[in-house]
Amino acid sequence: MGEPALWRLKVRHYEVDSYGHVNHANYAHYFETARIEALESMGLSLAEMQRQRYLIFAADLSIKYRSPARASETLEIVTYIREVRGARSLWVQEIREAGSQRVVATAEVTGAFMTETGRPARAPHAFVEKLSALCVVGTPAPGASPAPETGGSRRWCVCRWFNEAA
Repeated sequence: MGEPALWRLKVRHYEVDSYGHVNHANYAHYFETARIEALESMGLSLAEMQRQRYLIFAADLSIKYRSPARASETLEIVTYIREVRGARSLWVQEIREAGSQRVVATAEVTGAFMTETGRPARAPHAFVEKLSALCVVGTPAPGASPAPETGGSRRWCVCRWFNEAA
């Protein structure tokens, strides 16, 4: 069982819009930077992946804005991997204001592994082993309420690591 990655940042004044809130476009940058930092902490920098002739791209990104962040606030971004299967990885992230732990935004991201020529490819076994450090089993999904509209408590999927021969 792995551990979530945590990355902190202080909101800079130029990231705030005329309403005094962080502009919505900046959240995509925050989430991406947190994923890259998490990868680097596991020894999978983008440069290292390229040396091994693999790339990872965000194929899908869904962000839910929960409450506004403001200039000078310190934000914590928690990053988990829900699943790695074949060429796909599913990431879930949450931004909280560090002091109050107020949820600011949540995101779900589908990552796609590709060769340097742009063809989808299974995540190499060595990558899967390193990514397993971010797989958290049985942890409530970020932002999940105890009783969502669909009923029951939302839980993270158990990570399934497939490394079948091609």
